Amino acid sequence: MILRRWKAIPWVLSSALALVACDGTHQSQSAQKSAAPESPSKAASTEHKVASGKVYRVITEDVKPPLITYVSGKPTGFEYDVLQAIAEKQGLTFEYDITTRVNLLPSIVDGKADIAAGAITITEERAKMVDFSDPVLDYTTAVLVSKKLAGAKSMADLRGKQVASRKGTVYEQMAIDELADAKGDNIRYYDSVWLQVKSVLNGTEEVMLGDSHILEYYIQQHGNEQVAFVKGIPFPKESYGFAIKKGNTELQKSLNEGLAAIKADGTYDKIRQTYWQK
Repeated sequence: MILRRWKAIPWVLSSALALVACDGTHQSQSAQKSAAPESPSKAASTEHKVASGKVYRVITEDVKPPLITYVSGKPTGFEYDVLQAIAEKQGLTFEYDITTRVNLLPSIVDGKADIAAGAITITEERAKMVDFSDPVLDYTTAVLVSKKLAGAKSMADLRGKQVASRKGTVYEQMAIDELADAKGDNIRYYDSVWLQVKSVLNGTEEVMLGDSHILEYYIQQHGNEQVAFVKGIPFPKESYGFAIKKGNTELQKSLNEGLAAIKADGTYDKIRQTYWQK
């Protein structure tokens, strides 16, 4: 399950985010260039704590830009930078492992990792399996469609269209419930968000559901002439959090205290502006 490991020191590392447009885990040089943000994260705090000796294992996907992505075997991205800023505040050390999306939460339940990160939505159902930190990033659902479907006013208008979905995400069941035709064979599965987006960009599929931050980032990087976001369908606010093993109150407290501290001193906002400059 684990592909490779890299140990991160407990202060914030600058991250050159050569983000990806890839099939699976193989990335082309041209795709990396087009997906990279213009500036790396340099939101280091001025305070430094001595490491407490606590080493925690963080499990993530290989490719989830701009939240976490591995470049030359080293993690980068918004959630990585947030974790490293928390590590600095709390005197912690994090080691990073890679797995597939569907194995993220089972890795926590089985004790193979201490923290799961990378666009993990806090839901009541997941909270039965794991505990969560306080919210790390809020977002809403976005509906990306071929330009010809941009005038859709409801999910019913998109039912039966060709849908790009992904196993193990909060959008899989939503697509089945709201967009499937009578046979359900209009929903096809992809191994990464980028492959979903690309399938809509090139016209293979017509619809995908996803996180507003991630989809907006991809469209900014790769153009929007062939696709559009549906504007008329309201969705509630959702939140990403770091997942931890049930009952690990010590780690949960450390993450929450560190997150509150970097929000209070401006570090969190500096990190966020690196990836979403508005």
